[in-house]
Amino acid sequence: MREKSSTQQADLFTGDNLSYRTLLTNDWQSSEKEVIEFYNQRGSSEKTFDVMNNDFGWKQMPCSFMNENTSFMILMAMAKNFYNYFVEKVSKVFTNIKPTTRLKGFIFRFISVAGKWVFKARQWVLKLYTDRPYDRLVF
Repeated sequence: MREKSSTQQADLFTGDNLSYRTLLTNDWQSSEKEVIEFYNQRGSSEKTFDVMNNDFGWKQMPCSFMNENTSFMILMAMAKNFYNYFVEKVSKVFTNIKPTTRLKGFIFRFISVAGKWVFKARQWVLKLYTDRPYDRLVF
């Protein structure tokens, strides 16, 4: 496929300002559109692996044995599912947190807050020094 480039700069080798794209496949039964749609699904899988590698520790396995590492990967996948559920609920209350917020941004925007325990009216109360609506979170 070729299409006109968004920049007006000509290519050094071809002399035109066209962008060329190609997909190589041995699937003779699918149409061109089906092949392109199948290829485009690859991006979401790579994004999932990026999140698991960088946010949930899949980049470096904790053990030397495959069984233990498989258990670790399954537990981290379950933790990611719980995290997605929790962030979806929190994003309905907090305006600066979206359901697609990555773990590092969530920690920075939700968990990192100054506070201290204060003994008040014969009980310990957590005093948070923020204007964020933590009190509206009910699960």
